[in-house]
Amino acid sequence: MYTSFPYSYAYSYTSAFYNFFLPVLALIVIIAGGLALYFLFVRKPNHYQGATAKLHDIFTFRTFFTERLLRALYCITVVAIAVYSVMLLFSQFFFALVFFVCGNLIARIVYEYALLLLVLCRNVQEVNRKMGPLPDEPEQPHPPVQGAPAPEQPVTPPQGGATPVAPQPQPPAQEQPQTPPQDGQTL
Repeated sequence: MYTSFPYSYAYSYTSAFYNFFLPVLALIVIIAGGLALYFLFVRKPNHYQGATAKLHDIFTFRTFFTERLLRALYCITVVAIAVYSVMLLFSQFFFALVFFVCGNLIARIVYEYALLLLVLCRNVQEVNRKMGPLPDEPEQPHPPVQGAPAPEQPVTPPQGGATPVAPQPQPPAQEQPQTPPQDGQTL
């Protein structure tokens, strides 16, 4: 096959660039940019003002656009069902009526379910915000394992600025051999 000089030259030398190097470079830029955005902007608390504060709320998902988007998509879906039903009306009358009624009903159920999940999420966030932070629960001590050594007690510093002295382990008490009671002795 005969091709002109500029096209064959451009295709032969740039195909490796477009097929391999450019996607790899784009992937590196995407990952580096995403990590930089997260560590420099999103992870920090919102101490910004104005448009930057709104941008911070968008990136940290404090502001949801899904509800507005779902409502707009629902309106577009209803209009699309109506237009398609009118187009079918001239060729398949019964199918057009069934499609119009069932299509709108199914679209309403699907979008209501999606909005229900979003409203539920928003209400749970509102309840959590009103309740405030939960108090720290005290840690429950675990029962000692049989045969394990007892945990050491923490050392409390003495009053007066003296250096604390670590408790010394005490040797186990020696048991005295028991002698049988003699006549007239009681235990």
